[in-house]
Amino acid sequence: MIFLVAAVIVVLLGAAWGWRSSSWVLAGEREPLTTTPRTFGFPFTDETFSSSDGTLLKGWFVPAVSFNDVTLVICHGWGANRSNILERTHFLRTRGNYNLFYFDFRNHGTSGEGKTSLSGNEIDDLEMALAHLRTTHPAESVRVGLYGMSMGGAVALWVAAHKTDVAAVAAESPYSAAGEAVIRYGRLFYRAPRWMSLVTLAFVRARLGFDPDDFAPVRVIDKISSRPLFLLQGDRDARTPPSEGQQLLDAAREPKSLWTLPGADHGELAERGGKEYQDRLSAFYDGAFRQGL
Repeated sequence: MIFLVAAVIVVLLGAAWGWRSSSWVLAGEREPLTTTPRTFGFPFTDETFSSSDGTLLKGWFVPAVSFNDVTLVICHGWGANRSNILERTHFLRTRGNYNLFYFDFRNHGTSGEGKTSLSGNEIDDLEMALAHLRTTHPAESVRVGLYGMSMGGAVALWVAAHKTDVAAVAAESPYSAAGEAVIRYGRLFYRAPRWMSLVTLAFVRARLGFDPDDFAPVRVIDKISSRPLFLLQGDRDARTPPSEGQQLLDAAREPKSLWTLPGADHGELAERGGKEYQDRLSAFYDGAFRQGL
Protein backbone atom coordinates (compact mmCIF):
# COMPACT_ATOMS: atom_id res chain seq x y z
CA MET A 1 0.00 0.00 0.00
CA ILE A 2 2.81 2.40 0.91
CA PHE A 3 4.51 1.74 -2.42
CA LEU A 4 1.26 2.36 -4.29
CA VAL A 5 0.72 5.66 -2.52
CA ALA A 6 4.32 6.67 -3.21
CA ALA A 7 3.93 5.75 -6.87
CA VAL A 8 0.75 7.82 -7.14
CA ILE A 9 2.48 10.80 -5.52
CA VAL A 10 5.42 10.52 -7.93
CA VAL A 11 3.08 10.36 -10.91
CA LEU A 12 1.10 13.35 -9.70
CA LEU A 13 4.23 15.38 -9.03
CA GLY A 14 5.60 14.46 -12.45
CA ALA A 15 2.33 15.47 -14.09
CA ALA A 16 2.28 18.77 -12.20
CA TRP A 17 5.85 19.50 -13.26
CA GLY A 18 5.18 18.46 -16.83
CA TRP A 19 2.13 20.68 -17.15
CA ARG A 20 3.70 23.71 -15.50
CA SER A 21 7.06 23.49 -17.25
CA SER A 22 5.47 22.85 -20.66
CA SER A 23 3.32 25.94 -20.09
CA TRP A 24 6.53 27.99 -19.77
CA VAL A 25 7.57 26.73 -23.19
CA LEU A 26 4.16 27.07 -24.86
CA ALA A 27 3.32 30.53 -23.50
CA GLY A 28 6.12 32.34 -21.70
CA GLU A 29 6.04 35.88 -20.37
CA ARG A 30 6.06 38.63 -22.99
CA GLU A 31 8.52 41.48 -23.13
CA PRO A 32 7.06 44.88 -24.08
CA LEU A 33 8.13 46.65 -27.25
CA THR A 34 10.85 49.13 -26.29
CA THR A 35 11.61 50.76 -29.65
CA THR A 36 10.01 51.26 -33.05
CA PRO A 37 11.51 52.27 -36.42
CA ARG A 38 10.54 55.82 -35.46
CA THR A 39 13.19 55.62 -32.73
CA PHE A 40 15.80 55.62 -35.50
CA GLY A 41 14.02 58.17 -37.68
CA PHE A 42 12.80 55.58 -40.18
CA PRO A 43 9.49 55.73 -42.02
CA PHE A 44 7.43 52.55 -41.57
CA THR A 45 3.98 51.07 -41.81
CA ASP A 46 2.25 48.95 -39.18
CA GLU A 47 1.34 45.57 -40.64
CA THR A 48 -1.25 43.02 -39.52
CA PHE A 49 -1.71 39.54 -40.94
CA SER A 50 -2.75 36.08 -39.77
CA SER A 51 -1.10 32.69 -39.48
CA SER A 52 -2.89 29.80 -41.15
CA ASP A 53 -4.60 28.90 -37.85
CA GLY A 54 -5.95 32.43 -37.49
CA THR A 55 -3.45 33.78 -34.96
CA LEU A 56 -3.17 37.54 -35.49
CA LEU A 57 0.41 38.67 -36.10
CA LYS A 58 1.81 42.21 -35.95
CA GLY A 59 4.76 43.68 -37.79
CA TRP A 60 6.51 46.66 -39.35
CA PHE A 61 7.56 47.28 -42.93
CA VAL A 62 10.50 49.69 -43.16
CA PRO A 63 11.17 50.90 -46.72
CA ALA A 64 14.70 51.30 -48.03
CA VAL A 65 16.29 54.74 -48.28
CA SER A 66 15.69 54.61 -52.03
CA PHE A 67 13.66 52.09 -53.97
CA ASN A 68 14.99 48.54 -53.83
CA ASP A 69 13.37 45.23 -54.74
CA VAL A 70 15.09 43.35 -51.90
CA THR A 71 13.47 42.89 -48.50
CA LEU A 72 15.16 41.28 -45.50
CA VAL A 73 12.73 39.57 -43.15
CA ILE A 74 14.06 39.69 -39.58
CA CYS A 75 13.00 37.04 -37.03
CA HIS A 76 13.44 37.44 -33.26
CA GLY A 77 14.15 34.75 -30.69
CA TRP A 78 12.03 33.01 -28.03
CA GLY A 79 11.00 35.43 -25.28
CA ALA A 80 12.03 38.47 -27.34
CA ASN A 81 10.14 40.56 -29.91
CA ARG A 82 10.59 42.64 -33.05
CA SER A 83 11.86 45.70 -31.16
CA ASN A 84 14.77 43.70 -29.66
CA ILE A 85 15.95 42.52 -33.06
CA LEU A 86 15.29 45.94 -34.64
CA GLU A 87 17.84 47.45 -32.28
CA ARG A 88 20.49 44.99 -33.53
CA THR A 89 19.77 45.07 -37.26
CA HIS A 90 18.37 48.49 -38.21
CA PHE A 91 21.75 49.40 -39.75
CA LEU A 92 20.93 47.13 -42.70
CA ARG A 93 18.55 49.79 -44.03
CA THR A 94 21.10 52.58 -44.20
CA ARG A 95 24.23 50.56 -44.98
CA GLY A 96 22.70 48.25 -47.56
CA ASN A 97 19.62 50.20 -48.66
CA TYR A 98 17.41 47.20 -47.93
CA ASN A 99 13.72 47.13 -47.12
CA LEU A 100 13.26 45.53 -43.70
CA PHE A 101 10.28 43.54 -42.44
CA TYR A 102 9.90 42.78 -38.74
CA PHE A 103 7.11 40.84 -37.04
CA ASP A 104 6.28 39.26 -33.70
CA PHE A 105 5.85 35.51 -33.56
CA ARG A 106 2.73 34.25 -31.78
CA ASN A 107 2.78 34.82 -28.00
CA HIS A 108 5.44 37.51 -28.44
CA GLY A 109 5.34 41.29 -28.61
CA THR A 110 1.89 42.45 -29.64
CA SER A 111 0.90 39.42 -31.71
CA GLY A 112 -2.01 37.19 -30.73
CA GLU A 113 -2.04 34.20 -28.45
CA GLY A 114 -1.28 30.70 -29.61
CA LYS A 115 0.95 27.80 -28.65
CA THR A 116 4.65 28.54 -28.96
CA SER A 117 6.33 25.46 -30.41
CA LEU A 118 9.90 26.64 -31.08
CA SER A 119 9.36 25.03 -34.48
CA GLY A 120 6.28 24.18 -36.54
CA ASN A 121 3.94 26.97 -35.43
CA GLU A 122 6.60 29.62 -35.88
CA ILE A 123 7.48 28.18 -39.29
CA ASP A 124 3.86 28.80 -40.25
CA ASP A 125 4.09 32.35 -38.85
CA LEU A 126 7.14 33.08 -41.00
CA GLU A 127 5.64 31.51 -44.11
CA MET A 128 2.53 33.66 -43.70
CA ALA A 129 4.73 36.71 -43.10
CA LEU A 130 6.40 36.04 -46.47
CA ALA A 131 3.02 35.62 -48.14
CA HIS A 132 1.77 38.88 -46.60
CA LEU A 133 4.93 40.71 -47.63
CA ARG A 134 4.70 39.61 -51.24
CA THR A 135 1.02 40.47 -51.41
CA THR A 136 1.25 43.85 -49.71
CA HIS A 137 4.68 45.00 -50.96
CA PRO A 138 5.24 43.05 -54.20
CA ALA A 139 7.61 45.51 -55.89
CA GLU A 140 9.81 45.72 -52.79
CA SER A 141 9.96 41.96 -52.22
CA VAL A 142 10.87 40.58 -55.62
CA ARG A 143 13.93 39.20 -53.84
CA VAL A 144 13.89 38.16 -50.19
CA GLY A 145 16.53 37.30 -47.61
CA LEU A 146 16.08 36.05 -44.05
CA TYR A 147 17.82 36.84 -40.78
CA GLY A 148 16.96 35.07 -37.55
CA MET A 149 18.15 35.05 -33.97
CA SER A 150 18.08 31.83 -31.87
CA MET A 151 14.55 30.41 -32.35
CA GLY A 152 14.10 32.83 -35.22
CA GLY A 153 17.32 31.53 -36.75
CA ALA A 154 16.23 27.90 -36.51
CA VAL A 155 12.87 28.79 -38.07
CA ALA A 156 14.53 30.82 -40.83
CA LEU A 157 16.78 27.87 -41.71
CA TRP A 158 13.82 25.50 -42.03
CA VAL A 159 11.81 27.94 -44.15
CA ALA A 160 14.77 28.75 -46.41
CA ALA A 161 15.32 25.03 -46.94
CA HIS A 162 11.74 24.64 -48.19
CA LYS A 163 11.19 27.99 -49.92
CA THR A 164 13.48 28.24 -52.94
CA ASP A 165 12.43 31.86 -53.50
CA VAL A 166 14.35 32.82 -50.34
CA ALA A 167 17.63 33.97 -51.85
CA ALA A 168 19.88 34.04 -48.76
CA VAL A 169 19.68 33.28 -45.04
CA ALA A 170 21.76 34.31 -42.04
CA ALA A 171 21.10 32.75 -38.63
CA GLU A 172 22.56 33.88 -35.31
CA SER A 173 22.87 31.21 -32.62
CA PRO A 174 20.25 28.83 -34.06
CA TYR A 175 19.72 25.48 -32.37
CA SER A 176 20.05 22.33 -34.45
CA ALA A 177 16.93 20.82 -32.79
CA ALA A 178 14.42 22.30 -30.34
CA GLY A 179 14.39 19.39 -27.90
CA GLU A 180 18.01 19.68 -26.86
CA ALA A 181 17.60 23.46 -26.65
CA VAL A 182 14.83 22.99 -24.08
CA ILE A 183 16.98 20.54 -22.12
CA ARG A 184 19.90 22.98 -22.04
CA TYR A 185 17.61 25.84 -21.02
CA GLY A 186 16.15 23.78 -18.19
CA ARG A 187 19.59 22.89 -16.90
CA LEU A 188 20.95 26.45 -17.12
CA PHE A 189 18.03 28.40 -15.67
CA TYR A 190 16.14 25.88 -13.51
CA ARG A 191 18.89 23.39 -12.66
CA ALA A 192 16.56 20.74 -14.03
CA PRO A 193 18.19 17.37 -14.66
CA ARG A 194 17.73 15.86 -18.10
CA TRP A 195 14.93 13.52 -17.04
CA MET A 196 12.81 16.45 -15.85
CA SER A 197 13.22 18.23 -19.18
CA LEU A 198 12.30 15.02 -20.96
CA VAL A 199 9.04 15.08 -18.99
CA THR A 200 8.58 18.69 -20.08
CA LEU A 201 9.10 17.73 -23.70
CA ALA A 202 6.65 14.86 -23.43
CA PHE A 203 3.96 17.30 -22.28
CA VAL A 204 4.97 19.80 -24.97
CA ARG A 205 4.50 17.14 -27.65
CA ALA A 206 1.15 16.05 -26.22
CA ARG A 207 -0.20 19.59 -25.99
CA LEU A 208 1.05 20.61 -29.42
CA GLY A 209 0.03 17.44 -31.18
CA PHE A 210 3.44 17.13 -32.84
CA ASP A 211 7.10 16.77 -31.96
CA PRO A 212 9.10 20.03 -32.32
CA ASP A 213 12.10 17.93 -33.34
CA ASP A 214 10.23 16.94 -36.48
CA PHE A 215 11.21 20.44 -37.62
CA ALA A 216 14.88 20.30 -36.61
CA PRO A 217 16.82 22.53 -39.01
CA VAL A 218 19.80 20.18 -38.99
CA ARG A 219 17.65 17.70 -40.94
CA VAL A 220 17.07 20.03 -43.88
CA ILE A 221 19.82 22.65 -43.87
CA ASP A 222 21.54 20.94 -46.82
CA LYS A 223 18.55 21.91 -49.00
CA ILE A 224 19.49 25.60 -48.75
CA SER A 225 22.33 25.05 -51.23
CA SER A 226 23.08 26.62 -53.70
CA ARG A 227 21.87 29.79 -51.98
CA PRO A 228 24.28 31.48 -49.54
CA LEU A 229 24.12 30.57 -45.85
CA PHE A 230 25.79 32.50 -43.01
CA LEU A 231 25.86 31.18 -39.43
CA LEU A 232 26.91 33.45 -36.54
CA GLN A 233 27.57 32.50 -32.91
CA GLY A 234 29.42 33.41 -29.74
CA ASP A 235 32.04 31.14 -28.19
CA ARG A 236 30.64 31.70 -24.65
CA ASP A 237 27.06 30.86 -25.55
CA ALA A 238 25.78 28.18 -23.15
CA ARG A 239 22.20 28.23 -24.45
CA THR A 240 23.28 27.49 -28.02
CA PRO A 241 26.92 26.39 -27.71
CA PRO A 242 29.37 26.57 -30.61
CA SER A 243 28.97 22.83 -31.17
CA GLU A 244 25.43 23.55 -32.40
CA GLY A 245 26.69 25.91 -35.07
CA GLN A 246 29.38 23.46 -36.11
CA GLN A 247 26.81 20.67 -36.37
CA LEU A 248 24.67 22.82 -38.64
CA LEU A 249 27.67 23.88 -40.71
CA ASP A 250 28.76 20.28 -41.17
CA ALA A 251 25.26 19.30 -42.33
CA ALA A 252 25.01 22.22 -44.77
CA ARG A 253 26.39 22.39 -48.28
CA GLU A 254 28.20 25.19 -50.07
CA PRO A 255 28.05 28.13 -50.20
CA LYS A 256 28.23 28.36 -46.42
CA SER A 257 30.21 30.21 -43.76
CA LEU A 258 30.42 30.37 -39.97
CA TRP A 259 31.64 33.22 -37.79
CA THR A 260 32.34 32.62 -34.10
CA LEU A 261 32.85 35.76 -32.04
CA PRO A 262 35.20 35.34 -29.04
CA GLY A 263 33.78 36.44 -25.69
CA ALA A 264 30.15 36.65 -26.85
CA ASP A 265 27.26 34.99 -25.02
CA HIS A 266 23.77 34.35 -26.40
CA GLY A 267 22.36 37.47 -28.07
CA GLU A 268 25.56 39.48 -27.61
CA LEU A 269 27.00 39.47 -31.11
CA ALA A 270 25.70 42.91 -32.10
CA GLU A 271 26.86 44.45 -28.82
CA ARG A 272 30.26 42.79 -28.62
CA GLY A 273 30.92 42.53 -32.32
CA GLY A 274 30.13 46.17 -33.02
CA LYS A 275 31.42 47.30 -36.39
CA GLU A 276 32.73 43.85 -37.27
CA TYR A 277 29.26 42.38 -36.76
CA GLN A 278 27.75 45.04 -39.00
CA ASP A 279 30.50 44.67 -41.60
CA ARG A 280 30.15 40.89 -41.82
CA LEU A 281 26.38 40.87 -41.98
CA SER A 282 26.28 43.68 -44.53
CA ALA A 283 28.91 41.98 -46.65
CA PHE A 284 26.93 38.72 -46.61
CA TYR A 285 23.74 40.31 -47.93
CA ASP A 286 25.59 42.58 -50.35
CA GLY A 287 27.30 39.50 -51.79
CA ALA A 288 23.98 37.67 -52.11
CA PHE A 289 22.12 40.59 -53.69
CA ARG A 290 24.89 42.58 -55.37
CA GLN A 291 23.37 42.25 -58.84
CA GLY A 292 20.81 44.95 -59.38
CA LEU A 293 21.67 47.04 -56.33
